[in-house]
Amino acid sequence: MNTLRPKRIYPLLFFALPVLFILVVGLACNTPTTESSNQTQVSINVQATQFAQNQTLTAQSEDDQTSADEADAEQSARDAQETQIAQSATQMALDVQATVNAQPSNTPLPTNTPLPTNTAQPADSQDQTAQQPPQDTQPTINQADFEAWMRTANILLFEDMAVFGFVQPALDAMSLSYVDVNDAMGHFKTQLLSGGPGGQGWDLIISAKEARENISGEFYVYLNDSLNAGSSIIIEEWDIDDIASGKIAAILGRCGVKFQQDWINVPVDKQLLFPINGAHPIHHFPNEGIALTNPSNFWVWDIFDLGDLMKLSPGSDAQLLWGARSAIKDSYATAVVCVDGRLIIQTYGSHSYGQNRVIMMWQNYIYNALQARYVYLQSH
Repeated sequence: MNTLRPKRIYPLLFFALPVLFILVVGLACNTPTTESSNQTQVSINVQATQFAQNQTLTAQSEDDQTSADEADAEQSARDAQETQIAQSATQMALDVQATVNAQPSNTPLPTNTPLPTNTAQPADSQDQTAQQPPQDTQPTINQADFEAWMRTANILLFEDMAVFGFVQPALDAMSLSYVDVNDAMGHFKTQLLSGGPGGQGWDLIISAKEARENISGEFYVYLNDSLNAGSSIIIEEWDIDDIASGKIAAILGRCGVKFQQDWINVPVDKQLLFPINGAHPIHHFPNEGIALTNPSNFWVWDIFDLGDLMKLSPGSDAQLLWGARSAIKDSYATAVVCVDGRLIIQTYGSHSYGQNRVIMMWQNYIYNALQARYVYLQSH
């Protein structure tokens, strides 16, 4: 009997305990809030707000610090770069000063060269500029003094075409005085060996061999001696092919030219001569616009030998004047100037072209050869 009673009490306890718990919780929830608890809650809220503000300020401070660090890093880089530039400039200044100190006191300092201006030119203009030969200029002399001296120059003329020659009229048209031996080789030799009027030397000697006379051998020795003495020499020689290995070889050698070939078997309409160095003063002073493009057929019975062609020797500084090929600048020459302008050699016959043009050409030969002699006298 006793064992059955506890079993009846346990269900009641299980129902009573939850009810009791609900009553206690309900009383607690309905209990009025005191002033102390309110203050505590406010304090907690204030602290939370302050903590949030502190966190915000801390974050801003960290951002500001990061920006400041980056600015400091950039400034440090700029400072380092400026320091490096300043050091380089200082070193350059020291180098320049060292160079100046190392130079003699009378040595001028180099000047700055302006940069070239890249100015566009038409294609035609560029081609013409590239094809133009170097510009030769006359020596710097007083032209009035030179031309006054030219009237008194000692000139010796041998021309085997004495009656129909072109050289004599060229001299006469220039109002120059000269000793004319015509075609007399004996008189020519005597005058060559005389040393000129009063032994003063010849200023200009002209040996114009065109009519197939026998000027060769010893005459070229005398002419070379006169060249050594400072005279200017003009030679017209159509027969170099027969005498190139003889006495004339010394003159050809010092001029810097060689015999190339005989100028033969050329039809009249192909006997044109072209200016090779068109900028040379011989093509311009005192006469302009000379063109040897009017073959005269004067030597019609001797068409198979019009003269000779020359070519430059290696390293030669001779200037070709006329040639049988317009585009070739070192060979096929029929006239050349050399030895500082004091020697002119022509290998075509003057009468092969129109008289007026050839006379003007001879005047240019004479004028420039005399000018070279005048320059020679001024420097000796």
